[in-house]
Amino acid sequence: MGKDLPRGHEKIRSGEQIQFATFTNVAAAVAAGVTAAQFPRRIIHLSAGGTGGVPCLAISDGTNWKQVAIGISAI
Repeated sequence: MGKDLPRGHEKIRSGEQIQFATFTNVAAAVAAGVTAAQFPRRIIHLSAGGTGGVPCLAISDGTNWKQVAIGISAI
């Protein structure tokens, strides 16, 4: 694999599953020490953190966690 690529890229190329850290919501992530400022560009899974308490992903922009809706089930 390319020596300049982070380990995450190697996992994608090899077909391994990527698993995100899971927290109930952003408050739980912050309480665990996972802040947007400390982990820029990090993606986390929120099991009940989306609008209406639904699961979503959150991406750090270096200042805040930005919610990304997971969407409907794939067929």
